[in-house]
Amino acid sequence: MKLNLKEQHEQMLWTTVRVRAKEAGGSGTVIWSGKDNKGKFRSYVLTCEHVVDDLIEIKKKWDEIAKVERKMEVLGKPSVQIFYYENYSRCKGSSGEHRAKIVAYSKDEDIALLELERYETPIDYVASLYPKDKIEDVHVFDEVYCVGAAMGHEPIATKGIISYLDEIIDGKEYWMSTAQSIFGNSGGAVFRWSNERKRFEFLGMPARITVAMFGFSADAITHMGFFVPINRIYKFLEDNCYQFIYDSSFTYEQCERMRKQKEEERKKMLLAMYGKPD
Repeated sequence: MKLNLKEQHEQMLWTTVRVRAKEAGGSGTVIWSGKDNKGKFRSYVLTCEHVVDDLIEIKKKWDEIAKVERKMEVLGKPSVQIFYYENYSRCKGSSGEHRAKIVAYSKDEDIALLELERYETPIDYVASLYPKDKIEDVHVFDEVYCVGAAMGHEPIATKGIISYLDEIIDGKEYWMSTAQSIFGNSGGAVFRWSNERKRFEFLGMPARITVAMFGFSADAITHMGFFVPINRIYKFLEDNCYQFIYDSSFTYEQCERMRKQKEEERKKMLLAMYGKPD
């Protein structure tokens, strides 16, 4: 058997999903699947905010009880397709298309977290996040794989190296790899093999590609793909109180309480600053 063949499929290809919104589409990666204390399975997929952006709306609605017009967040539900394979590599179609809830998102960070409406069974293959305290061990020339639903296709994999670590776009840090990516890879994954931990680890999420203008046409430079690095993803999960995804000392229930407390504190602060909303 080819070296790492089993690990390559189970830890990279099989953890990658396709995400569909209203008109947009992209990729996602399963980053957690487990039980809450009531025995219900919870499964989470990470993707780019711009993949699900057309499902996020802020509308003015009349509150019949308070008799005021309020701005309300209206979130649609993306669908997530999980694929099944034979002989490791032969994609035989979707093993299920699940509706999902957008449970956290940031337009500025271009990150979104989806919770699948699939509560009776876990997802078998879940990506391992690159350790939070090992960021300094990542270097230019490290070999990486980019996996995603390029151009809406079933997940495909490309190989390259990390080529740059200090790109700043719109005030945000991005890393670059030469593993080819194109439209549809957004929200997928960049993986790196760890000799220390003997596994492929999720290092970041493809989000942008370089586009060059030649005459009247724009060409994608597929070997200059920018991805959201893992340190930004950890901060997003922490800011939204989803630490249980990467830290086993937190529980699902503990993080749920933390989110509710944070939401109440935020409401009180905004009320004190701006008064009652229109």
